Amino acid sequence: MRFRQACPELCRRTQDERLAWEAWAEPLSKRAQAERILRRSFRHMILEMFPVITKSGLLSRSDSPWSDARRLRQEAPRRPLPLSGLFAFLCAAVLISPASGADQRERLLSLVTRMESSYARVSDYTVVFRKQERVDGKLLSEETIFLKFQKPLKVYMKWIEEPSKGTEALYVDGSNGNKLLVHRGGILGILTLSLDPRGSLAMSRNRHPITEVGFGYLIDGLQRNIRAALLHGELEVIRLAEETFRGRSATVVEARFLPRMGRTYYASRMVFHTDTELQLPVGAAFYDEADALFERYSYSDVKLNVGLTPLDFSRENTAYRF
Repeated sequence: MRFRQACPELCRRTQDERLAWEAWAEPLSKRAQAERILRRSFRHMILEMFPVITKSGLLSRSDSPWSDARRLRQEAPRRPLPLSGLFAFLCAAVLISPASGADQRERLLSLVTRMESSYARVSDYTVVFRKQERVDGKLLSEETIFLKFQKPLKVYMKWIEEPSKGTEALYVDGSNGNKLLVHRGGILGILTLSLDPRGSLAMSRNRHPITEVGFGYLIDGLQRNIRAALLHGELEVIRLAEETFRGRSATVVEARFLPRMGRTYYASRMVFHTDTELQLPVGAAFYDEADALFERYSYSDVKLNVGLTPLDFSRENTAYRF
């Protein structure tokens, strides 16, 4: 009581300041007094900036055992943490961890921008296109297709391996009544079918119509989802590194989408590869909320700006069977 009456201003100070004052008043050596006050100050400063993670969740400054003075006094004496160790921990947490996440986000955005720029310089290309999709709840066998593409939207596809070897498809936006021409391989290849590219027959074994094939649609989908998720802080970059994909140097990105507030993204998790030389996405896999694969695509033997002609997208081409 005498102490409170003598120093009423102490009652308005925080608990930390009162503990520091009492510690100074105790018959300790000057070195012990200074170390005790500084250690407590650093502990509280670290808790303010970085919550302690426990098995039950985040531990705030208010419920930290360090804020309980009586518990502190009852604890058995322990070897004090050197001040140099506290400084090292603080610097590492501030300077390394946040910068690493920001660096990954910048690298990812830069990669997306380079893909867009690279594709803007492409007028046509040929590739070996592989696709595997889950349709009606069933993951279908992988299909291997020789693909010709010319901007804005001319597509020729020929299946070069089973299960649909010999099948051909042709679509030219604005021609043939905007119909998809299909010539089946094998014994079914007697007739050429003219189909609605989004109709049930054309979509029977596909998740996407022929109008959504190729680099352009893939890049557009990646950039829209990535930029939106980064804007809202809903993208976890799991892996961003250099590795080999189908025998070529590539950058791999693995990321998880964490939607909030009713927002949705194309997939729950994605893995895509960007060819280092071409700066185009040559592989992409997408997974649902149960982490089950529902789409996988790859592009190999890529040849850009090869000078495709109208004959390459004509049913009159004698190399085709329409």
